[in-house]
Amino acid sequence: MVIFIIFLLAMLVACFAIFKIGDAFSPWMLTSAVWLGIFVLFSLFGYNLYPLENRLYTCVMIWVPILVLTSIVTYYALPVPEEADVNSKIEVSNKSYTFLLIIAAICSPLYLYQIVKVAMMFDMGDILNNIRVFSSYGEKNTLVKLLQYVIPINQALFIVEMWRYPNGGKLKFYTILLANILCTIAVMSKTPIFILFLSTLYVLYEKQRIKLSSMVVWGIVILAVFYGLNVLRTPEAEQDRNTFFDFFSIYVLSPSVAFEWTQEKLTDQFGSFTFAFFYAFVSKLGLGTYYVQKQLQDFVWVPIPTNVYTVFQPYFEDFGYKGIALFASLWGVITGWIYRLSKNANVLAKCIYAYIVFALVMQFFQESLIVNLSYVIQYAVAFILILKHKVSL
Repeated sequence: MVIFIIFLLAMLVACFAIFKIGDAFSPWMLTSAVWLGIFVLFSLFGYNLYPLENRLYTCVMIWVPILVLTSIVTYYALPVPEEADVNSKIEVSNKSYTFLLIIAAICSPLYLYQIVKVAMMFDMGDILNNIRVFSSYGEKNTLVKLLQYVIPINQALFIVEMWRYPNGGKLKFYTILLANILCTIAVMSKTPIFILFLSTLYVLYEKQRIKLSSMVVWGIVILAVFYGLNVLRTPEAEQDRNTFFDFFSIYVLSPSVAFEWTQEKLTDQFGSFTFAFFYAFVSKLGLGTYYVQKQLQDFVWVPIPTNVYTVFQPYFEDFGYKGIALFASLWGVITGWIYRLSKNANVLAKCIYAYIVFALVMQFFQESLIVNLSYVIQYAVAFILILKHKVSL
């Protein structure tokens, strides 16, 4: 089955490349390439993990063709303007842009200070691990909860500046970059780095400043950076067991195995995992009392510990295989639509698709689009405030 799926995915990628259907960052190319890479890597390096089973194979065989087909149909069904230059100049609204830039410059170091202040109350030898634990699991006061909203603001500013660079000004660019670095240290997470890294590759590729071969090299570099960050935030007592293979298996291969441990229809609440954002929103407004699924899920051993279960997890647990098919089509329509708009030089879509690239690449890891709708809305609002652009469907 693994060989069969690798062959089909390889044929898909080859057809897209040969017939020039989209480019390297199109939804159909990324989806096919990501799952092709996972199966190839698992066949080469997955011998220390539990074997893959039929559930993952079935989901991939449902998800990939539907997402690919719907995204391609949506993309080519939308009209193309006579003059659509993806590298057209991006203009910003000076007042709101300056306001958000000031917020980023003030709140980012303040957010880091608030996190470090608590982490320093514990063992200084494991301060980076303490920062990670507190930012992920700790009880935060109102100030820290408010300050954490600076993270999507920083990332939105960074993406806009990448499109504008060097016209936006080097001082602004480096201020925004520093703000992102401070927030990354504050959460000690690889996700912000990955968002910035992938959005940078996407923008540089669209601006024809980087080639595919260079992206492979930078991918290896960022993997080494991630491993170093993982070592830094690991408790001293466990660092001797934190090998590169353990890191690679945990973050790249283990989610596919862990997905086999998920169970269908764990709760009676409709779409409990998929629509967690909506249940949290309605509950906070006092319009009802609902159970809100926590974002950080329980660990399983495969046999190494992991708590991420691929993009399929919320859809399968709520709706079974029908959910995989339904949301594959939804992903296809959304990503194909925004990708088309970005190619049509819609500045808002160009910026939002930078996050879509992250969600598409992270399919093998976790769901990052509908479950994380709160972050998507925050990015969209930040982009709308920053850009001098009339919002239109």
